[in-house]
Amino acid sequence: MPLYEYRCRVCGYRFEKLVRLSQADQPIACPNCGTSETERLLSAFAARTSEGASSATSCSTGGG
Repeated sequence: MPLYEYRCRVCGYRFEKLVRLSQADQPIACPNCGTSETERLLSAFAARTSEGASSATSCSTGGG
């Protein structure tokens, strides 16, 4: 089960939730105010390499 990050559009509360892939597109209730007006955010993730080091990856735009 992937861990998704959400933000409530009503109260602005940010939270994470484990969600089954089959339920990933269903509305998620805000644990702070209870509304289902939430949006899933793009977030960074960490991956362990074969050397045992961890690295963070995130989406970015622009040249550089």
